[in-house]
Amino acid sequence: MAFIVNIGRTLRTHWKKSIFFTGLSIYGVKYAYERHEENLLRRVYCAEAKKYGDEKIPMSQRPRRVTVFLNPAAQAGKARKLFEKNAAPILYLAGIEVNVVKTEYEGQIKKFLGVLEPGETDTVTGILRKDDKKFHKIPVGVIPLGYTNSFSHLLYGVDKDAVRMIADAAMAVVKAVTKKVDVLKIDGGEGRTTFALCGMEMGAYRDAEDRKSSYWYFGPLKSRWTYLRTAMKEWPPVLKAELSYVEATEENMTVPVKDVAPRKKVWSFFGFLFRKNQPDQEEVEVPVKETQEEEESVSRSLSTMELTLMTPNMLPNQDFPSIQVGIGPAELSRSDFITEGWRRINQTGPKYGSETDETLLVKNIDIRVQGNQEDGPLWYNIDGEAFEAIPVTVSLLREKLNFFYPVFDPSRAPAQKTDDRPTLKH
Repeated sequence: MAFIVNIGRTLRTHWKKSIFFTGLSIYGVKYAYERHEENLLRRVYCAEAKKYGDEKIPMSQRPRRVTVFLNPAAQAGKARKLFEKNAAPILYLAGIEVNVVKTEYEGQIKKFLGVLEPGETDTVTGILRKDDKKFHKIPVGVIPLGYTNSFSHLLYGVDKDAVRMIADAAMAVVKAVTKKVDVLKIDGGEGRTTFALCGMEMGAYRDAEDRKSSYWYFGPLKSRWTYLRTAMKEWPPVLKAELSYVEATEENMTVPVKDVAPRKKVWSFFGFLFRKNQPDQEEVEVPVKETQEEEESVSRSLSTMELTLMTPNMLPNQDFPSIQVGIGPAELSRSDFITEGWRRINQTGPKYGSETDETLLVKNIDIRVQGNQEDGPLWYNIDGEAFEAIPVTVSLLREKLNFFYPVFDPSRAPAQKTDDRPTLKH
């Protein structure tokens, strides 16, 4: 009893230290528990991947191969560690041959893809810039190792932690279930073409988010301060642009059905020996004759606080797939601007614009921004990356790429025994 009384007296005498170490202990226990849960989750995914690695394949068939383009600088240099700890073991246990290419500068992936042959790829712009249409059919995987991960949230959900999302992405590659997605083609002329999976935006909200990193000294309040600081500048920060677009209809946005013809089977002695004959069911595409008439375009001048474009990937409830253009208000009070900016801080998942914006459904659109900003040139935000706001033509490429799609649910996986641990064989 005296021992307990002494402890109580000590805690009362040194109450500040007691509170500090109590909080530190609670944090330590919570941290250890979260790491333990993550390890259990990794074991579930690795056990599922090992089932694929244990499957036998014919001697004439090569193991699956994937090429991973890894940016080691992503997420403040943590990308490599996250990949090697959460994604690489799943791919290796599944018996997949992994080739990791670490990038050293911006645009290196596009140059690398310029000399690759079909079978090795993992980036959208590099794939679509190649003329070989067979190259476009290569499945693409996205492993979310950065901060934004806009398209990854569309594929894997927004309510998952980093370990779960990375493991889902790796398991999607293992299971090889693909889903066709639409791509936004943004053509600036003179070979300046880029592609987007989510969309693009420009205007006051984009500029405020772009300046957020320069207010790092505000810590967690920098996201709110950037909108306050923007509201203190010359007002209103109006964006002027000229638009020319073709309105979307269900008829002009329908993907044309391609006729196919069976490929003739060619018998070969060497093919018979090595079992490389083409199957009778394999088909080749026959070009579809296009009989579309020239469509009427609509021209419009606008003055707005924000202009956004979204792909059908972000709008699953559309009546028919098309580009959704969002036009913000022409004028907005400072207080309304701050309120809307703070609301966007708390929203989950990728989303452009607000619900009160005017919306248009277009097939393609020409954008010519007219701006004389004293602070410098105007910029687009295309899937989280900044591009100078030059005149562009934006069109929608329907079902252009195949992406690996997650189908594995670890909560439905059978429970493992404590000593049933998948291991890597060297």
